[in-house]
Amino acid sequence: MQKHTWMWAALALLAVSAETPAAISGVVVDDGTGQPIAGAEVRVQADPSSPVVLTNAAGQWTINIAPPAGVNLAASVRYNHSSNINYVTNTAFAVNGNTGIEIRLPRLPVASNNSYVPPTSQLCGACHIDQAEQWSTSRHAGAARNEWVLDLHSGTGTPGGGAGYVFTQTHDPGETGFCATCHAPMQDVFTPGQLQLNQATTPHGQDGVGCLACHQIADVDVGQIQGLHHVGGKTDYRFPDPTEHPTAFYVFGALPDVDAGFMRNIYNPLFEQPLLCASCHQYNNPETGVSGQNTYFEWLASPYAQPGPGFRTCQNCHMPNETTPGVLATTSSVERPPSQRHRHTFIGATPTTLSGAILLRISAREQAGQIVVDAEVENRGAGHAFPTGIAIRNAILSMDVRLDGQPLTQVGGPNIPWWANDEVPGTQPGDLAGLPGKGFAKVLEGRINGQGPVVRPVLFIDGERVAEDSVIPSGQTDRSTYRFQIPQGTPVGRNISVDARLLYRRAWRALAVTKGWTQTPGGMPIEIQVAQAQATLATQGTSAVGIPSLNWWSIGLLVSALGLAGIAVLRR
Repeated sequence: MQKHTWMWAALALLAVSAETPAAISGVVVDDGTGQPIAGAEVRVQADPSSPVVLTNAAGQWTINIAPPAGVNLAASVRYNHSSNINYVTNTAFAVNGNTGIEIRLPRLPVASNNSYVPPTSQLCGACHIDQAEQWSTSRHAGAARNEWVLDLHSGTGTPGGGAGYVFTQTHDPGETGFCATCHAPMQDVFTPGQLQLNQATTPHGQDGVGCLACHQIADVDVGQIQGLHHVGGKTDYRFPDPTEHPTAFYVFGALPDVDAGFMRNIYNPLFEQPLLCASCHQYNNPETGVSGQNTYFEWLASPYAQPGPGFRTCQNCHMPNETTPGVLATTSSVERPPSQRHRHTFIGATPTTLSGAILLRISAREQAGQIVVDAEVENRGAGHAFPTGIAIRNAILSMDVRLDGQPLTQVGGPNIPWWANDEVPGTQPGDLAGLPGKGFAKVLEGRINGQGPVVRPVLFIDGERVAEDSVIPSGQTDRSTYRFQIPQGTPVGRNISVDARLLYRRAWRALAVTKGWTQTPGGMPIEIQVAQAQATLATQGTSAVGIPSLNWWSIGLLVSALGLAGIAVLRR
């Protein structure tokens, strides 16, 4: 009886196995020629846990899944910039046990259309509503209309923008300063480096860093990493030719499983890499080699660039995942998990989101008739230096030590640099140069238009050398010590207060005051208090000659405060 039971169980198991085969198979072919495509990746659409299989020399594949319902299977070939044959991604429907499923991949045309007129992000936003709304509030969206950049380029951004330095008034006719190269790339790209920013007036020029300014980038040449975007070929755009396919797009992206459709998506892993961001956020002065932005190299040297659980890219921080599933476009019914939906706000230096990036710590003690304060500023959370980006960003650590409310005289330690003041005669509120503290900045110096006396600070386009580089690299800590004299005869138990503040300024103070800037182009304050740390202690008491009395005592207090750094690319 027991023998018969086992036999029937085995037969039942075989029957079930026969009814639910755990595999789907098929072939991937070139849509134009019908020839098989070897090395294509096949996976379940919108399923990050799906196995990924490669097609063999005959384009054949088998994926070991047994879905309870129908699924879309997607095929892709990773974009290869050195190859003349590349493919659009595409999908095919299948159910459990299907064989002979054919996925046809349209070929990416070889030619690129140099007479292309890029559509604006408004067209993209007709379907990609969430992404377009997020982008519209970003500094990318306002890049071509950035009042500060226009003030520096042509003096046309704000009512007071013509005061002080204006590039077009101090440089040879025809020189552009390459502002439009990154700020209005979809108009400048057709005459690389020759477009004046105040002449970026076409709809796609005014779009700034719009959707296609990124999603039609085919390649970033790491061998020309210090170049200026598309000037000289560092960044290669690939524009569709409407004679080959009736679509306004051929777009590159990080998803390998998108229907071909109208968009004609090409799977390009570049879009998961910081190298894409280096297209604009890493460059040198093309004549002198002085660094304009160094954010990509800062990331490469950071702990976050190291393989392992702590690895983070620009995209991880500045384009974080959505928190809920959803579709990517109104024309799609495919619901994607949060990991496949990235926010397009391109968030940068805001007190709310970046407050954990910089830590400020102080400790205070009395020693030999002096108050000694040790300060640490740790760049713990940014994947780049603090501050980073263009060389007008700067940060200041100020130290205020008082006895019963009256400031004590500093007798040791660093002072806040000269660049923390404006150029108005006398001391104005906000002028901090010479006070106890430190500055963190990259100060460039050079001759304006290569002529006349050496000036500092200057913009990268006039930079001939780095006069000062005191930024704090990612993962590192700046330490400083300050000494303040206690007046002779101070009795025991008097109150000492220490107040340390870390400030982040989006522009040199002199530049902001000269131009009349009161807020950033994005409506944020020019100066942000990143962190504050305070300590109190009581005096030990000193004799007439300043020697501590025998009954002295001291208290050291360690205070930590979370702070703010510009995690990725601070926008201009």
